[in-house]
Amino acid sequence: IDQFLAEGGQPARLARYRRNCDALLSGMRALGFESFLPASCQAPIIVTFHAPPDPAYEFGAFYRRVREQGFILYPGKLTNLETFRVGCIGAIDERALRGAVACVAQVLRQMGVRRIAPLRAAHT
Repeated sequence: IDQFLAEGGQPARLARYRRNCDALLSGMRALGFESFLPASCQAPIIVTFHAPPDPAYEFGAFYRRVREQGFILYPGKLTNLETFRVGCIGAIDERALRGAVACVAQVLRQMGVRRIAPLRAAHT
């Protein structure tokens, strides 16, 4: 509670979470990721991303490699689509989220993942 009050209470904490979420979303979009929820529905707590459709992508290996660099991802088994989640809350700031994005980019390169954007269904 002391940390919460020292930060400025709920308004300041929510503002930090929003900055964290914005940094995460802009960085992941720059890599080619799409968030599961549209921006109008996205809360600044945890963000779900579509998993890369590339055959070289495998969540277990992705998770382990990112974790080895000090970042934790969450599986996204909330839908039938393959997704993963990244939290924006806790004792972290925008710099930490930018570091997580850089780590994700590095790990995907190491895994040989080239296609990041989700596949689109053909419209007829």
